[in-house]
Amino acid sequence: MKYKWSLSIGLLVLAFDQVSKWLVMKYLIPYKEVIKMTPFLNFVHIRNTGVAFGILAANQSLLKEVFILLLTTLAILGLFFYLYYTKDVNFIKIIACGLILGGASGNFTDRLFRGEVIDFIDFHIDHYHWPAFNVADSTVSLGIFLILLNLAIKK
Repeated sequence: MKYKWSLSIGLLVLAFDQVSKWLVMKYLIPYKEVIKMTPFLNFVHIRNTGVAFGILAANQSLLKEVFILLLTTLAILGLFFYLYYTKDVNFIKIIACGLILGGASGNFTDRLFRGEVIDFIDFHIDHYHWPAFNVADSTVSLGIFLILLNLAIKK
């Protein structure tokens, strides 16, 4: 049962992530167009060939791509093992794992089919910008936060 819920959440996240990226690719010109949503939030179209925050973006080797795909595959498999071997599965863990699975799968899909990840959420304060990110990045971060929160509550 825990797999069904996590997988269902993961598939919803994956679908929302891919639809949001498709909309960005269809309607925003990469690196040029900015849609100002609020004084601190823009939508942009960034293509990230690196990992988190663009780390390793300058390295264009095939080895880097294979390493990133392998690492993501191991993370996804690790979550399935975590769910399988965890005895005290609760609602928070199921949701957290689903969020992480969906987010990891979303960025994995981008890398596999596009060779890069589409980022579009641009938070900023004045001229200080957080690196652009996407729905998948957000759900992975939220899932990790929920797992850590669950651990903290139990202690």
